[in-house]
Amino acid sequence: MPRKKRQRIQLIEEPGTVVLDMGPIEIWDGADLALLRETVTRLVQTEHRRSLSFAMHHVKYVPSGFFGMLLDCYDRGVEILLLDPNEKVTGMLWFQQFFSSENDYAYALHAGPVEEVPHDSPLPWTSDSDQEIWDANLAKRSAMPSYQKH
Repeated sequence: MPRKKRQRIQLIEEPGTVVLDMGPIEIWDGADLALLRETVTRLVQTEHRRSLSFAMHHVKYVPSGFFGMLLDCYDRGVEILLLDPNEKVTGMLWFQQFFSSENDYAYALHAGPVEEVPHDSPLPWTSDSDQEIWDANLAKRSAMPSYQKH
């Protein structure tokens, strides 16, 4: 049986941005990410685009490399928008930490969470019992002779 050829990315010119649309693919795999990376690299490095938007309405899962690619673009001064992501994408931790709503369907990448967790404070998702275990282990470790700490 012949392999089905992957659909190319559709590029849609919008005022101030170009929209990249992978079509009805719900789960992006490594091949999809490679195609996206190649297209994004051309748009940013060769065509000097300063704003990229990604149509996300069909997408239920993206590989972690997608977020890395978006951050690379952001670090180069490119505005990144995700258009109409569904609840599976908006529920991902990286999305919640690094995207803010522009309107009902567009979310912009920003520099990251404004609230920093001090290194000596418990992480926000730890429970009181987790903190008690941490404190007990720290106390045990402090009581150990120095040669046992390594």
